[in-house]
Amino acid sequence: MGIWAEGSFDNDDAGDWVWELEEAEDIVILEEAFSAVIDNEDDLEAPDCSVAVAAAEVVAALRQHPANNLPKEVQTFVSHLNEQPSEALVTSALAALKRVRTKSELQELWDKSANGEKWRQSISELESRLR
Repeated sequence: MGIWAEGSFDNDDAGDWVWELEEAEDIVILEEAFSAVIDNEDDLEAPDCSVAVAAAEVVAALRQHPANNLPKEVQTFVSHLNEQPSEALVTSALAALKRVRTKSELQELWDKSANGEKWRQSISELESRLR
């Protein structure tokens, strides 16, 4: 996995997913990203976790609490959709982030990194923007 930095879109998996988002017409793409993490009872692999974090950023943007560095494709999706996310979608985003933050391959990778604390702070900040 290519990780560039601790930001939600600063890895190859999230970058690839953003390209898919560009073609999406509704929130199904977000629901699928969260489901891949929430419904998985096995070990959570880093790529699925990275996509779930990026999808949570999209939900935060839909709630009018976007990150400062949203990719253009995310901004376009949010403006195209132009609706508030349901509470169920927000709850799914928060549940997915909790799993990613507490028991996942991505969390393990960041725990071994010198920038692990920055990553944990970015996830906490995202959770705050979702609430």
